[in-house]
Amino acid sequence: MKILMILAVFTTYSHFTYHSESETTIDAPLATVNKVVDDFIYDMQTDINNLGTWAFKCTEDEGDEDKDAIALVYKDTYYDAARKYGYIIVDVKVPGLRTFKNMKISSLQTDTIIDGVRHARVDIDYSGSLLKMANGTFIVKQISDNQTSLTLDLNVRFGFFFGLFVTRRVYRNVLEWRLQQIVNNIREQAETGEVNCKYRVKAEIIRE
Repeated sequence: MKILMILAVFTTYSHFTYHSESETTIDAPLATVNKVVDDFIYDMQTDINNLGTWAFKCTEDEGDEDKDAIALVYKDTYYDAARKYGYIIVDVKVPGLRTFKNMKISSLQTDTIIDGVRHARVDIDYSGSLLKMANGTFIVKQISDNQTSLTLDLNVRFGFFFGLFVTRRVYRNVLEWRLQQIVNNIREQAETGEVNCKYRVKAEIIRE
């Protein structure tokens, strides 16, 4: 099988862990990009369905079994603003196989400044057959008064069941292109104040 993708995502796989990195340049001031990154993390921890109104736009691909191999149903959310800690309760559906019911997935945000560059990190905590480890870091760096560099660095290690199910092909088809679309949507939100999928990811999958 050969996969051709028009993406700006680089992924490596080592010690059962996927490491993906996506970078873009945004024509917007540093403060604006930081605000959009904050909005993304806040929505992810408090009202993940709201991400569907902007950050997750154009990440649906109904009718493609490879790209819709995993579905999430969000059921409940808890958030502690003082600690920037929260959790979501979800059902995870794998069509044709099984549904993981009432999965509690916790998250904690930490912020650091390294050599003037912001690292906004979210650590995901869940132990089981679904997920062993996951963290994502938004790296935000000022280029000029009206231009900002944004990198999303993602590390994921799946649990026993998903480690068998999520092959490298499934990871590419399900997660990799969506990661790039999310970065593109953050870029568009910072530049224009809304998302109309101006920077839409295009992917062509050639199966065996």
